[in-house]
Amino acid sequence: MGTSGAYGGSNSTAWNEFRDAWSGLGSSGDGDGTEGTDNSKPDQPSDTLFDPISPASNLDRVGQALIDALWRDDPSTRRNTVPPIPRPRTPGRRGAGAGGASGAGGTGGRSAGTGRSGSRSSRQVIGGASRGGATIGAAYALRNRDTQRLADYGLSLAEFDSLTPRARISKLVALMIGDDGHPDDRAIRRAATEQVKRIVATDGEPPTANEAIKGFVSAYIFQLGLVELKDQITSGTLDGNEALTRERMLRGWIDAKVRALDIDAGPALSANDLHQTAADLAQRAIRVLRAR
Repeated sequence: MGTSGAYGGSNSTAWNEFRDAWSGLGSSGDGDGTEGTDNSKPDQPSDTLFDPISPASNLDRVGQALIDALWRDDPSTRRNTVPPIPRPRTPGRRGAGAGGASGAGGTGGRSAGTGRSGSRSSRQVIGGASRGGATIGAAYALRNRDTQRLADYGLSLAEFDSLTPRARISKLVALMIGDDGHPDDRAIRRAATEQVKRIVATDGEPPTANEAIKGFVSAYIFQLGLVELKDQITSGTLDGNEALTRERMLRGWIDAKVRALDIDAGPALSANDLHQTAADLAQRAIRVLRAR
């Protein structure tokens, strides 16, 4: 399931450079894969955002090629700031849905400018982050049994109270993200599900809004990379262990970099604002990491 052909293709120079960098990434280093770490642990991610003195490692090249490709895909990543985004609501509902919701953006479909559904559509990285952030906001509202905030997303407690924890998570993500009509939609779904599980299913303290948004954004960027690497990963040129090792290295690089960014997502942040926070952080992460 590559994106070429079936989804309009991602054969730009930037994405081909990302795939080339991925092909040159190994689980064992050749001397230039370290970032100030022990030589027995090559290509390890660093929390440092910028290190202009040291040469880029193999892992740096992969991560920065991914960031550059996303920056080129979506013009909104190149703005100084993300403009206010309407709060996404449950896609596909018309009229008096749960909580009296109308369809997202009043169209009965997903919010305008927040996804990619056709073979000619461009990738909308920031819009996808907003959808994931809204899903996390809805998860906090569900955990807190906040009927008003759930209604703001077009949801109601009655939809979830009779479900098992696993079914509750699955239903919430499905309602908020919509159909898996494109690999990018599945990327949002997978990244958001990681955080929804931690918020809804845990018996202890859930992650803070800061932790959840950073975790989602790093997973989302990683999953978009996997969309473009699917053919390479499944072609048989790598054994399963090597592919998994490379994926962990790339995910670790993204996690480390996103953790180093500051965001305004304190404990008191409204669940209704997390869609904007996620969009802002995704845009900032791409702009800052690309500027190395």
